[in-house]
Amino acid sequence: MTIEPGDILRDTTPHPVDGLEGRYTTVIPEAWRIFYAFGGATMATALRVAEAAVAREDLRLVSSEATFCQAIPVGPIAASAEVIRQGRSAAQVLVRLWALDPDHPDPTGPERSDLLVMCVFGVTEQSPFQFVGSVAPDVPGPLECPDLRAAREDSAFQNIPYHAQTEFRYAGEAPAWGSGRPPGDPESATWFRFVRSPMRSDGTWEPAALALPGDILGPAVHSGAGDLVGPFLVISLQIGLQIVGEVRSEWLLAHTRSQIAGAGYASGTAELYDEDRRLVAIATQCAKIQPMKLG
Repeated sequence: MTIEPGDILRDTTPHPVDGLEGRYTTVIPEAWRIFYAFGGATMATALRVAEAAVAREDLRLVSSEATFCQAIPVGPIAASAEVIRQGRSAAQVLVRLWALDPDHPDPTGPERSDLLVMCVFGVTEQSPFQFVGSVAPDVPGPLECPDLRAAREDSAFQNIPYHAQTEFRYAGEAPAWGSGRPPGDPESATWFRFVRSPMRSDGTWEPAALALPGDILGPAVHSGAGDLVGPFLVISLQIGLQIVGEVRSEWLLAHTRSQIAGAGYASGTAELYDEDRRLVAIATQCAKIQPMKLG
């Protein structure tokens, strides 16, 4: 099947629904499917809805917390935005996003909560102090790391459209199910970029696009579990995203650590750096670990 290439700026743009204030609709195309729509892509769409609802150039997206209540298939979606607070220097917005019937996509129907996202917007202010308490890992640059797209052709994930929209490179040893590698340090360093850039006309990323590289707990969990266990999926339950800087590079470096995994769940954090190793965002994630049957 031929799939139109994804464009994260185009594909997450919400369109107002006539006659319903705070209601939006769009279509998440097949390009962003893993099994369902990728969680980071649905979160990014909700963040774009929140930006449209606030509609203030003096405010920037500071933080957000997404709760995934129901898997969302690719296709038409609707969303509602409730501006909970609209202050002089900050605003808070609650977004509800849900899938529509692909045969009868009516965005004017009752609200549902397949995905809930709470967003905080604020002004950028001068501060009497500043510090950065994290350090990027000392790893090679993205073009010095192996391109795994060819190797993926023989993997269980070879026919996933999402992987054709992004480039993903391990800065360390890449996990491979069945290799027999024992459990190790539950962390990873990975490079990420969109095939079609999320750069806006001012030379910066659309901030909402950071939700996709922020959905990155899986490699750290795999490193911690080792390859003695069978394949498993890391299914997002909640993702938090704090944006601390503008992104002006094509590549991002994610330093991810899973602090704990067990009883069917895993939690962890990811620090996102630009190509100059400048911290631009911090993500937190809680996920369900689901064994995967192959063949």
